Amino acid sequence: MWKHRRASRISWNLRGDFINNLSARHSFSPGCGLYLSRLSFYCSKLLGAEFTLRMECTGPQRNVPSLPGFPYRFNVEGRLCHVDTQEPFVFRYRRGDILETQQQHQVLGRYITQHVHNVLEEQYCLEKVSLPCGESDLQGKNLIFMSPKALEGRGNLMVLIQDRGTVRCGQWSWTVIAREGLERGSQIPYVRWALAEAWEVLLMNPNDSSSPEDHARVVWDLLLSSCAAKNITVVAHGYGGVAFVDLLARRPWEVQRRVCAVAFVDSYHSPWHQPLGPESREWLKANAKKWVLSCKPLNRPVGSLKSDCPQLSAGTQCHDAAPAACMASLCRFFSKAVKAKAPAVPFDIVTRSRSQGRPGRDPPQP
Repeated sequence: MWKHRRASRISWNLRGDFINNLSARHSFSPGCGLYLSRLSFYCSKLLGAEFTLRMECTGPQRNVPSLPGFPYRFNVEGRLCHVDTQEPFVFRYRRGDILETQQQHQVLGRYITQHVHNVLEEQYCLEKVSLPCGESDLQGKNLIFMSPKALEGRGNLMVLIQDRGTVRCGQWSWTVIAREGLERGSQIPYVRWALAEAWEVLLMNPNDSSSPEDHARVVWDLLLSSCAAKNITVVAHGYGGVAFVDLLARRPWEVQRRVCAVAFVDSYHSPWHQPLGPESREWLKANAKKWVLSCKPLNRPVGSLKSDCPQLSAGTQCHDAAPAACMASLCRFFSKAVKAKAPAVPFDIVTRSRSQGRPGRDPPQP
């Protein structure tokens, strides 16, 4: 019995070393990230150790085909289709050929990132801003996108924070973009709605930094804390909620004073495990809503004993598709929150007697 336990323990240690060696020697494609993260999680539970798997889909890669040879292009509707056959893109995995599949996913992720950035710059006139290099800049390319008057406009500003992983600036999920198009997997619909409502936008890029928490703090300290916007709204998807709650814990008074509404979309944050004060928790209850995965129809209440703010159904059970599924109800929430913060406009009631003069009296002479 003891020999069996010892052999099992040795085998798990070898598996842990194998995972760490893989993460150190190779840059995994986005398609492998989910499985590796799950394997890392289970190994950490069994061994009591934490395994860090770094997944990179941008930057220089060895033996990766060039983008001009990529046989897919986005059509007018924003769907990824084959250049010759016009068939939509389909993920295909070849058994026993992991390297080729990894290379295809690297090229796919790079092409989607470049296309989304081109659309943001050319069609919606967003500006690419490079943050100062520092400890928060992992690869020297900490770039964000924002509208030209995002820091000068005195109206409303919407900030988008995506999930952790291989998604880049302007994306909610690159896999959803590949399967269902830009309208379902990118942040472009949010940008379009904000600009149509005369709002300003700022798109964070937390996955090109040392950590999403550091990136959110740097963007706040350098840009958002001194912007002229009257109302700031935040959309946080997945781990983006953790980054925002961490910012709220570090800058409680500033965030509570400047931000008027927060929309968490299947967020991973936990105010009970993050160092939030009682005032910050009360502020979340009053100014935040959380859309969670549920089989219930969209916007139906979803109860929870440990809920830190009102929870609503996202209308889907897919994490990557949640931002697109609940966008309409999320935007209505922002519109109501901004109207509630707007000061009352004084106006003078003009009565009939004042406009036409009292009966029995001559109108005033000019």
